[in-house]
Amino acid sequence: MQAKMNAILNELSIAATCVRAERHRHLAFFDIKVANQKGALERLKRSSEAIALALKPETVPVISLVPKDGVVRMHMAMGPAESINLVDLYGGEEIDIEKKVFPLLLGENAEGHKLWTDMNNSPHMLVAGATNSGKSTVLHTLIGNALNLHALGCRRMCIHLVDPKQVEFQRYNDECLNGVVKNIVTEYTDTVSMFEGLVQQMDRRYEKLRDLGLQSIAEKPWIIPLITCVVDEVSSLILQDKSGKLQGLFIQIAQKGRAAGIFLTLATQRPTTDVITGSLKANFPGRIACKVSQRQDSLVILDDIGAETLLGKGDSILKDDKHSKVRFQAAYTTPQKNIDTFKFYNSLKG
Repeated sequence: MQAKMNAILNELSIAATCVRAERHRHLAFFDIKVANQKGALERLKRSSEAIALALKPETVPVISLVPKDGVVRMHMAMGPAESINLVDLYGGEEIDIEKKVFPLLLGENAEGHKLWTDMNNSPHMLVAGATNSGKSTVLHTLIGNALNLHALGCRRMCIHLVDPKQVEFQRYNDECLNGVVKNIVTEYTDTVSMFEGLVQQMDRRYEKLRDLGLQSIAEKPWIIPLITCVVDEVSSLILQDKSGKLQGLFIQIAQKGRAAGIFLTLATQRPTTDVITGSLKANFPGRIACKVSQRQDSLVILDDIGAETLLGKGDSILKDDKHSKVRFQAAYTTPQKNIDTFKFYNSLKG
């Protein structure tokens, strides 16, 4: 692959050299060192479609910079998306719980490595993706991680879910999850009430932290349960939020929630500026983009293009404090798989 890329670069008269090329499953990446020549980097970016025509991948390359290596990285899917089971990915993994507050195993990157992040570093996340993009799978993967951490005894968790379409999260209304899944709400007014309660709880937690002489839950993340809130189809709620009350509650939690151990994820099929406003974006440093419908949607969610060229079916891009623009295949799971895994891990403790 490396030789072929170099031949393509030479044919396109781009002053650059492919110094590394790897493929894992359906994802591949090419590290390209651009010569010290004015305009070569922009020429490379403009030639991405021509490079795709020559390589014949499934998708146009997604381009990112790897400053520490001094290369431009081109990610592309070389074949149909391969499913990666979250249970299999989790199996046998030693969670480095001492160094992470809320570890999340999201999937695999193009190098074949497990993609871990810590939600405490980018405590509030925006997730976007069109129909069949894998957005729902990403949300179930986030929930599955929280359930696994609780069942394994790594962290105590409380999960709050908002499901306006009443199709994604209703299965989590299972008696085995009593005490872990606290709310599954579907209506705007119930969502406002739930977040008002979370703001009050956040304030009480700050009082408790002061009493304990702590500045943040990160200093002792085991002393009280972590709270994760996942809101699907936030666009339908924002469009009902004429007074801005709900958006104000989101922002309150986004600004102060991390220290109190409260983490918020908002998901939408429509990452437009009337839904993902500047105020929301400024307070949600974590972003996951699945395939979106158009370039403008990618610019809203990532502040960059690329998500419009993804493969779909869990092919995603992560951008947070540790990852500038990492393409990965989201691990696959479902509510029932998450529940079955939760029961299994609980049984191991017995």
